[in-house]
Amino acid sequence: MERTHSLRAGFSGDYAPIHSSTLKTKFTFSSSGIITRTVGHTLHNTVVESEEELEMRLVEHFRDVYRRDLLVDARTRKVAIVESALAPVRLRLAVARVLLGNLRVPQLSFYPASVAALMTCGSVQAGLVIDCGHRTVSVTPVYEARALPPYATSTPLAGLALFDNLRGLLQNYARFIPASGKGDDVQCQDLLSDSVVTHVMTKMLLASPIALPEKMRANLGVVGRNECVLSDELVSFYESSSTCTGTATRLTIDTERCGRGLLLFPSWIRERAAEPLFSGDPAADHQSIPDAVVQCIGRVPVDTRRALIANVLVVGGVADLPGFRHRLLHDIVARLHRDSRWSALAADAALADESQAFAPSDRSWIGTSLAVAAKIGTVELSRDDFDGCTLPDWTAISQ
Repeated sequence: MERTHSLRAGFSGDYAPIHSSTLKTKFTFSSSGIITRTVGHTLHNTVVESEEELEMRLVEHFRDVYRRDLLVDARTRKVAIVESALAPVRLRLAVARVLLGNLRVPQLSFYPASVAALMTCGSVQAGLVIDCGHRTVSVTPVYEARALPPYATSTPLAGLALFDNLRGLLQNYARFIPASGKGDDVQCQDLLSDSVVTHVMTKMLLASPIALPEKMRANLGVVGRNECVLSDELVSFYESSSTCTGTATRLTIDTERCGRGLLLFPSWIRERAAEPLFSGDPAADHQSIPDAVVQCIGRVPVDTRRALIANVLVVGGVADLPGFRHRLLHDIVARLHRDSRWSALAADAALADESQAFAPSDRSWIGTSLAVAAKIGTVELSRDDFDGCTLPDWTAISQ
């Protein structure tokens, strides 16, 4: 489960998951133990009000996966779970109660996502794993095949920020032309559905290879949040530096209010929608991904820094954007050069897997598939040993 947003399932030894889906439940854990909806994003339309309801929805979702995709009896197969080091303990307990208590699987195994992802690079045992999830981007150092969560850093500029920024850009700069030809062109303030924005985000976006000048980053932010708008100077720079073919992009869409029509927007939006992830959001005081990487380098022990920065592995759904990994590496190197403390490490910075043999969004799952097939041990919990309240931590690796 990736950042409580997506679910991938399959069998050990396979090169790709059989099932991949988005969890339509969005929730946060409060100190009182009640799970409440996070307001401000309509892509997830299910409200969960208690842990019992969460478990009920997980049972329904897991049963559907077993019945439609895996086609096996849950009681006959062990289950391996790949999870983030930052996953909430209550979510882990809910998943364990559903699988061990309700579906009656014989045994659970827990694998850290960062270590599992690094396993897909072969013999590499040290590196920085940048997990670009839906709500958070985490930077986790892995040294000698051990994750080091105390030194991990994170930023909320992730998939959700990309979605919101793209929606804001389209609402401000796109035009809708009705197919009927009746009426004038209209702005897209109330016409863009989540499905249209998601289609543009997953099928049409790319990361620009050209970084922003330092003086322009102060006015950057997630458009639509904190009343953020782009300055004329920034828009002019986006237009002049665009590498897209053509100045405008056209997309046929269906709307509830105006029917079918043509969505027309500047092509620079396609390659600059992800810009806040590289440059940060000063208005909200959110650091960029390169800043989170440098912060992580500053936390880890001195003798591990060179080995870690030499193997930067970018995983997660956002990393599937064309050009994202190389633009991120370029910005990390530039950020290291700007600070005299880390400039000596800039020459060693490199991506862990230049061949890109696996999709970044599938790497953690594939690494776990390899680990289970190779019988690499980790924390295990049998159905008879689970009391419903406590779980072993994956850092307590069994001997």
